Amino acid sequence: MNNRQSRVLRAGDLAIVFVQGLKRPPSRVTEAAKRLEQELRDTRDAEQAQIRAKHSRKAPRYSVIRAKTILLRKHLDPIAADGLEMFAGLPGIDESLKLPRIKDAPEKHLEAAKRVRRVAEEHEEELINERNYNENFLEKFHEAVRDLEAAARVERGSARAKYTRATVDVKDHITRVRRALDALDTRVVEAYLDDDSTLERWRRASRVPAKLGRPRKRKADLKLRGRPERHDHSRELKP
Repeated sequence: MNNRQSRVLRAGDLAIVFVQGLKRPPSRVTEAAKRLEQELRDTRDAEQAQIRAKHSRKAPRYSVIRAKTILLRKHLDPIAADGLEMFAGLPGIDESLKLPRIKDAPEKHLEAAKRVRRVAEEHEEELINERNYNENFLEKFHEAVRDLEAAARVERGSARAKYTRATVDVKDHITRVRRALDALDTRVVEAYLDDDSTLERWRRASRVPAKLGRPRKRKADLKLRGRPERHDHSRELKP
């Protein structure tokens, strides 16, 4: 929810408080206030859903965790352990077989899989003959990599879509809040048309507050800041 939307909710809250403070307001006013109050509750529920959707864009899902676990525990770990033992001393072997943590992003697991696979391909026969690897272990390795790639794509796309829907939902709710606030405004004006004091207090209470914060400085002001003041000596020159 952006600043402008938050200010609309703030105006709605103040309008509700104003109506609650009126002495024996007409039923048309109180009913309009109840509708606004419900719209405010619904909008805040939508805001919470938007926040959860925003966080879920970065949080891994169980499908990705499962895919990472299979790739790491069934393929990367065994090959790295055997490789470090069998090929100790080979240039770059330690770096090639360096593995990610299970909680690391899928991209790190996929990058590690490329390095480990190169080692496995170079020493395929040795791993099969000396460490009893299945003859199709590289094929199974590749399947695990594809599963993780697919899970990561689905997760990212689904999370983005969910956040987009939640954002649109918040925008729609804000529109309904504005309409409910406008409806309440017409009811208050109708009921207190001849009561200037009440109308003035209502206008102050229901007005969307201005954006808070320090005013932006113009670029020209920023450029001039810190420069020493220059004296115009040309005015002192005689013709």
